[in-house]
Amino acid sequence: MIDVVFSLEEGTLADDHASALSLAVRRALPWLDEEPEAAILPLSGLARGNGVHFVGRRSRLVLRLPIHRGASADSLTGTRLDLDGVALKVGASSVRPLFPARGVVYSHFVSVGTDDEIEFLARCTSLLAERSLKPQLITGKARELRALAGLVRGFSLMLHGLAAAESLAVQESGLGEHRALGCGIFVPHKSVVAVGD
Repeated sequence: MIDVVFSLEEGTLADDHASALSLAVRRALPWLDEEPEAAILPLSGLARGNGVHFVGRRSRLVLRLPIHRGASADSLTGTRLDLDGVALKVGASSVRPLFPARGVVYSHFVSVGTDDEIEFLARCTSLLAERSLKPQLITGKARELRALAGLVRGFSLMLHGLAAAESLAVQESGLGEHRALGCGIFVPHKSVVAVGD
């Protein structure tokens, strides 16, 4: 797996834009639904204010994809994605490899079908154990977003105590549901601290 990173043209998006972004990217890259571990990361580098998000020069669209799909994703460059009537222009792309973390990985939103924190932890622990992974789990903020099928709920989540190869495996496969909405995607984290925004 690799991350394909796209620059974005400045603009303004609705505060809750994950579902619209997912639909627009999947329309532009119809093969995305054929890759179960492919993911659309939440847009980075956004500024928030008055119920909207501002896209700036540092904002990025990132797709986590199998290596063999990297070149195919380049077709997004130069396109205008329609996010519920708001255009998001996609710029040039670059490839960023995934790197093993030093024992700690973080996801801003993991969804496993429950908004009860105790049940959430139990389900995540079970899913990880199925892969012979037994990290320590720290939940953070409760999260929710609107999708076509209804409200998606979950929590931010930090995993620590992973070996380097295990941290890479978690980044490659993710955890839980709704990968195309930005859920269950892990990135390296510097240390075990409060799991915030």
